[in-house]
Amino acid sequence: MSEQTSFNRLKDESSLYLKQHAENPVNWWPYSPEALEQAKLENKPIFLSIGYSTCHWCHVMADESFKDQATAEYLNKNFISIKVDREEYPDLDAYYQNACQVFIQSGGWPLSAFLLPDTKPFFVGTYFPKVAVEEGSASFRQLLEELNRAYHESSEEVVKNAEDVSQVIINGPANLEKIEFPAHFPDPVSILDAIKEYRDEENGGYGSAPKFPHFAFYEWALEQMLEGMVPKEQGEHIVNSLEAMLMGGVFDHARGGIHRYSTDDKFKVPHFEKMLYDQAGLLRVLSKFSTLYPSPLVYDALINTIDYLDKEMLADSKYFFSAQDADSEGMEGLYFTYSEEEFEKLVFSVEEDADLEKIKSWFGISKEGNFLQGFNVISLNNEHKAEVFTKDSWETIRKIRKAILEDRKERIPPATDPKGVASWNFLLISSLVDVMQYCQIDSIKQQASQLFNQVVEGIFNAFLIREDEQTMMLCHTTTLKQSLPYFEDYVFFAESQLRVYEITGDPIFKNNLEDTLNFILKEFVKDKQLITRSVSTDDHQLYPNIKQGAYDNSFKSPASTLLGICRRADLLIPQSEFSHALAEVREDLIQEALRNPLSAGEALRSFTYPEKAYRLVKVPRSWLEKPQFVSFLSYFMPRFVLDYQNESSENWQICNSEACELQGEGLENFISTLVPKTPEEAK
Repeated sequence: MSEQTSFNRLKDESSLYLKQHAENPVNWWPYSPEALEQAKLENKPIFLSIGYSTCHWCHVMADESFKDQATAEYLNKNFISIKVDREEYPDLDAYYQNACQVFIQSGGWPLSAFLLPDTKPFFVGTYFPKVAVEEGSASFRQLLEELNRAYHESSEEVVKNAEDVSQVIINGPANLEKIEFPAHFPDPVSILDAIKEYRDEENGGYGSAPKFPHFAFYEWALEQMLEGMVPKEQGEHIVNSLEAMLMGGVFDHARGGIHRYSTDDKFKVPHFEKMLYDQAGLLRVLSKFSTLYPSPLVYDALINTIDYLDKEMLADSKYFFSAQDADSEGMEGLYFTYSEEEFEKLVFSVEEDADLEKIKSWFGISKEGNFLQGFNVISLNNEHKAEVFTKDSWETIRKIRKAILEDRKERIPPATDPKGVASWNFLLISSLVDVMQYCQIDSIKQQASQLFNQVVEGIFNAFLIREDEQTMMLCHTTTLKQSLPYFEDYVFFAESQLRVYEITGDPIFKNNLEDTLNFILKEFVKDKQLITRSVSTDDHQLYPNIKQGAYDNSFKSPASTLLGICRRADLLIPQSEFSHALAEVREDLIQEALRNPLSAGEALRSFTYPEKAYRLVKVPRSWLEKPQFVSFLSYFMPRFVLDYQNESSENWQICNSEACELQGEGLENFISTLVPKTPEEAK
């Protein structure tokens, strides 16, 4: 008789991450009121473990500790252990990530939080090894024993510490000096000068490893370059940084898409997981970068990333999956890396008489490898940039990339989490609109448009719940049909409605925008702050509803995004005063952004221009059918807000918040008025 598999309480959960732990000997609870009540009944501390299915270090900690019988027995005896998929509970994750910053000045996943039965944290960390790796550090088992002892033997001190930490999380840092600046906001040159000391002149980017892509910051910088506001020297660093990312191993050269971050200074060796929100950030940046830097490096990155999303990240019901794992066959990066011998075979399959040593130098391939155990991450060597960017060399690179992609079909791929996350899908919709609008290559525009048309209805169907004709709610994930209303979902939904309206003129998207902004102001503003989940759910939650800030964490700041949307919506929607309602929020976000502008790119995008700089552009909706107007839309004009009129006339107007300043008749008159002529055209 075969041995029967033993399951814990996670076996019936929908989340792939929770299912991955359903056979652990740890007596896991899903997050629930019942689990919290059990902790109170038994007077046990809570071990709250937060992660996600594609997280490499989550897998490592599970293999080392959660599958270990002795560790599980200790947890089961002394703790109430709760397992949470951070993609299902962004508010809970955000709260305890903030606590982690208080305790160890960093964060990430897996998040290991130790709580009182009332959910206040008395210690929070991330990954803990089964065996201590260096002198003075603790193993996971040692940590469990120490915290359990403190909970029972020093309870008053533990409780006070937990209460103090909770207040820090709720109130934020105290006594921060206000940053004074002239005018409405510092100019782009001043901001770039303020972070100049952090530039990595040799390798691109800012700071040292690990290096994250900071998509919102680079998007802001590119926009200011398109506006002519960035001096050449500063602009060159932005271009070099983005080029380094696209040439480095952090970009997937065979399939397209970008990995989570670089573990080294050179953008060469990535942390291999792929997150949907990063692909959204990448597309937004590339759509504008391609205008400034028309290069096959950028165009191919756009083509391949859109193809990757279509081929590997699209559900049958036409929403996008959340993420792909870093690991395959139990090893991080195995699917993506090659030994020297494997790479050589691929080169010869493409060109029998290939100059092997030269091509290996282009791709940085060696016998020793640049990763683990003689394996090489596929990247392009920046030292050979001039040679690589010739027509013949690039064609060879394309052939090798295709050969690698074909070879991957014989490999076991990393797992894909089939969960859809609402906010991330709405980010992707807006990103596809950016490509459709700003990319100058018609075939890429068409590729983005085809994917957009495939998914726009599927995404809305997956996450929109119509309770009646007047009430529309958003479901946060495809795995939790009863999820709470989250700020990020509604903000990025509003952004997607605005962006889709600007390229389609369909009034339903404009109406959705207005309804959503009104809902946000009603449900996500408390004590003059923007909060993570709706106020109507506060009474049912034990962990605090923390405020939203200016910093772009895993993806761009929802709070900063909202302020940018409101500036445009105030012109687009008559008698609206969305920005006025958030005036105090705006001041707080500006102060945060100026303390760390690199991590607040979306705030820079929202506040660089004064409110009075924005203009409403009213045009006939029929112009959307005219190629000349569609071409006009590809110009980057960040302060113009398009509104479409259903009138039969050809009249157009440009208005500020108080009156119309310019008007005329006919498309040619409109374009000749707004688009500057080249010197040749002016003759």
